[in-house]
Amino acid sequence: MMRIAIAEDDILFAETVKARIDDFFTARGEPARVWYGSSQAMLALLETRQNFDIYLFDVIMPEINGLTLAEKVYSLDPGAKILLLTSYDRFALAGIRLGVYYYILKDNYWPELSRILERICREQECDREGIYLISTEISAWRIPLNRILYLTKEQKYTLFHCLDDRQYKERGSLGNVFRRLPSERFIMINRGMVINMKHVLSIERLDITMRDGNVLPVSRYEKTHVLDKLTEYWRRT
Repeated sequence: MMRIAIAEDDILFAETVKARIDDFFTARGEPARVWYGSSQAMLALLETRQNFDIYLFDVIMPEINGLTLAEKVYSLDPGAKILLLTSYDRFALAGIRLGVYYYILKDNYWPELSRILERICREQECDREGIYLISTEISAWRIPLNRILYLTKEQKYTLFHCLDDRQYKERGSLGNVFRRLPSERFIMINRGMVINMKHVLSIERLDITMRDGNVLPVSRYEKTHVLDKLTEYWRRT
């Protein structure tokens, strides 16, 4: 069941958003639980460790603003999907710096919000199926996790090196992408490289040999951790 929280001081607007979200999931034939209330009530839920899959926050609220709420959520759940739903575009940069999933203006908000909900649903489906989804404004790729060899950083992008010499690029830091990958399969071996342990052939000193023949360097700081994780993975598989 998808769990969604709306923090909004305009209760009538919150009720309208909730009704549309309910209709969206009903049309998909999927259950959803939508909570709505004030920013103070939302903070009270967070303090009792009640988490949601999706958060929609207004920015300007009388008790606690949406940016402060977002910081609190990220401190408890770094992988949270937070959408800012507001009448003002001047807070967009602050939201981006915080790492919010999307920023939507209230003026004619539903076409954009429904599109983002659809994207999040696809991402969750891919997670369940062992798929990593790269989605942009104009294209999307479904990458089976088992086909990913390793990942490297390239300026503002993360580069996926896959079997059959295929490569994919996603805008975003390597650290953020790494957090979306299952920790029982992937491990960071240095500040700029993540490997899929399934495709490791050997580790010797500070070198890891991958299935495609590439030899990747392990940082001295990570060597013990990497060796322990690989040994544990090989024992399981």
